[in-house]
Parts: sequence; structure tokens; C-alpha cells
Amino acid sequence: MSRVLVSAVLVAAALLLAGCGSDAPPVSRPSSLPIPDGFTRVGGLSNGLVMAIPSSWRSVDLSKTDFEKELEASGLTGATLEQAKTSLRSLQKSKALYAMDPASQQESPDGFVTNLNGFCQPSVGASADALIEIAKQQLTSVNAKVSEAASVPLGQGTAVRIRYTLPLGKALINGTQYYVPSDKGRTCVVTLSTDLTGKNALFDQIGGTIRPV
Repeated sequence: MSRVLVSAVLVAAALLLAGCGSDAPPVSRPSSLPIPDGFTRVGGLSNGLVMAIPSSWRSVDLSKTDFEKELEASGLTGATLEQAKTSLRSLQKSKALYAMDPASQQESPDGFVTNLNGFCQPSVGASADALIEIAKQQLTSVNAKVSEAASVPLGQGTAVRIRYTLPLGKALINGTQYYVPSDKGRTCVVTLSTDLTGKNALFDQIGGTIRPV
């Protein structure tokens, strides 16, 4: 299994869950996207969402047919690069946005790259509580352990945030997922993954900037 993309393990579950929207009001429009100091805006209409990530991170737009060139320029090399290409192809049909922290690979004892992916899918209007229960079931089915699942404020509306841990070889991956409703009948799903500790505050800072477009 690729150490670059634990989110690929969960993409099937995330695609299913994206069809379960929230009854919460839509989040604020991208014009109100907050960009913290040291962050940069990524994403766009082709992805269905925008957000802000640390400027030191590298992003890859999977809505582009030549996304592999962007990935090659991200700093990944060798087997890690090939694993990333293979894993990201499963997200290409969803025109996902992918971003990673190149420095994290050296910090990680297992060479895991802290990363995120985000995409949007049609919603069917399920409640936030129903979405949380389905998410718990899907995550449990891939041996993840959910530690937190709740509605959280986001922009002018709310989103569902789920935290979990997932064993990956010798590593323990700490994951955070956001399910963000839009006013276009879609739900955007953003998954952030790391095997480093103390990243929840950063993930929340990134998550707080997610806006469907």
C-alpha cells in the first residue's frame, strides 16, 4: 500500500458518503475565503472547491489531463512518485484537488507524506447525523477507529468533521475528513492525512478555509 496516499484507501467510502448531503445551510461563497498568513489559495471551478494551504505545500490539480507533470514537479521521486501516480488516478474522475507537505516525508519515521485530497459529488440531502453514522460505518470497515464526529461551524454555515486513526503497515495514520455542503446540490469531501502528531490544529486551519464553488 502506498505510503503517500492513505486517502486512496478511503476514496471508495468517501465517494459513497459524498452522496449524503447535510441539511445545514450552505457555507459562505469563495469571495469570503479566508487566507491565513503564510497560506495560499488552491482549487477552482474545475475542482468544485477552493481552500487555503500552507505556502510550503505543493498542490496538484487532478482535473487536468497532465496532472502527472505537476506531481513530478512536487518533489516526489522514485517509487514514492510512482505510488502517488497510481493512487491519484483513482481520484482523477472526480477532478479532485491534491496537496502535500514535501518536508513531512523526512519528518515521518515511515516516510509518509502529510497530504490532503478534496472533491465534490452530488448530494441526496441526508441529515448531518445520518452522514456521521454512515461515515463511522464506512471508516470502521477499513479498520479505522473514529475518535470524533460532529457538526462544526464553517463560513456562514456548517460542515461535518470526522477524526480517525488508521493503521498502515507500521504507521498509524491520523486522519481528518470534512463533509461540506454547497448551495448547488453537492457535497465536498476533504480528507487530510498524516502519521505525525500535533497536526490537528493545522488541519482545522486548512479545513476552516474550505469553500465549495
